[in-house]
Amino acid sequence: MNKIIHEKFTIKLIKENLLSLEIHQNQVIEADDIHLIYKGYEKLIGENEYVVAVYGNNFSSISAEAREIAASKYASKKRKKVALISNNLANILIVKFFINWNKPQTPIKIFKSEESAYEWLESD
Repeated sequence: MNKIIHEKFTIKLIKENLLSLEIHQNQVIEADDIHLIYKGYEKLIGENEYVVAVYGNNFSSISAEAREIAASKYASKKRKKVALISNNLANILIVKFFINWNKPQTPIKIFKSEESAYEWLESD
């Protein structure tokens, strides 16, 4: 399995067009980190379409600026779906706010179960 490990996150190529992004414990993703994440996606996927499962740990977060960049600059026709996998209420509320405020072009859903998330990501 191909992967990119950074001090704040790990990106894995699970299979052909399926990526996972795990934000490490106690990390806040800032604007500079978002650019690194999307460079990592491109390195693992190339120019292909992809879906991504995002794992939010209990004490990880993303800054408002980073959320805005992810919603606008990196809104891409290549990114087909994003699934957040978390049981953490704070992460869930942040993602719900992000979805309602930024109106991302990519479908985003929140899941408590990895199995359900992957099932949705791999569906048409």
